[in-house]
Amino acid sequence: MKFFDRLSNGWQLAKTSLAIIEEEKSLLLFPVLSTLALIMVCATFFGGGYFIFGEELLAAADTAETGSATSPFAYVLAFLYYFVTYFVIIFFNSALVHCAVQVLNGEETSLSAGLEFATSKLDKILAWTSIAATVGLFLKILQSNEKIGQIAAMIIGAGWSILTFFVVPVILYEDKDVIGSVKRSGSIMREKWGESLGANFGFGFINFIGILLIGVLAVVLAQINIILAIIVGIFSLLLLGTVMSAAQTVFLAAIYQHVNNKPTGRFDENVLDDAFMTK
Repeated sequence: MKFFDRLSNGWQLAKTSLAIIEEEKSLLLFPVLSTLALIMVCATFFGGGYFIFGEELLAAADTAETGSATSPFAYVLAFLYYFVTYFVIIFFNSALVHCAVQVLNGEETSLSAGLEFATSKLDKILAWTSIAATVGLFLKILQSNEKIGQIAAMIIGAGWSILTFFVVPVILYEDKDVIGSVKRSGSIMREKWGESLGANFGFGFINFIGILLIGVLAVVLAQINIILAIIVGIFSLLLLGTVMSAAQTVFLAAIYQHVNNKPTGRFDENVLDDAFMTK
């Protein structure tokens, strides 16, 4: 397939994902709840937690940000922070994937259905969170080792992202442990190497246009009231991020359904076929 054909398909996949979000707006609740939960985690960790751990907590925050630590305990606290934040993201993403799959199957869905399903898979989600948090902290530590470490972290991180692309739906719907889920995700990518450039372009272009429009709106409003411009700008960026996050998860669910020969809803099967290149 030619380069511009891939970009065209990616644009079509992104538009279909957004159309599904428009039809089933309850899917937007999951990234909203995830964001609110992360805010609470940060407030608890760096707010009330400071009175318990004091300076060690500040060292842990520096470790999470830079990858370097002044004490072993700082690494422990940094891992705890990574674990909790990764858990929040993975839990709500799992709930969203399930609801997206229900929509693709032509079934009714709801916020409670997603949360209940994710809760039923809590053991697997916790296991995957442990691995993801460990790898995430390791990559951050590796990045702190000057340029060589940064390059290595970038290469390993990219490979890890590709390897684990399908892990969440696999741990939810297949009878495998976490290690088996990572292997299964990798095998899917080996069998059908993902041509994600087109899809990334589609989502990226829509996101860029959204940010551009928000910027123009903020400039116009700034002529009236700067405070209003800031409030509207921040709210609009959060809304855009919420919509794009949900749409990309719908896209992930559709591809997983497709490679397993299951319903894909409004997605064009031929376009989904072109999202992959058989090795």
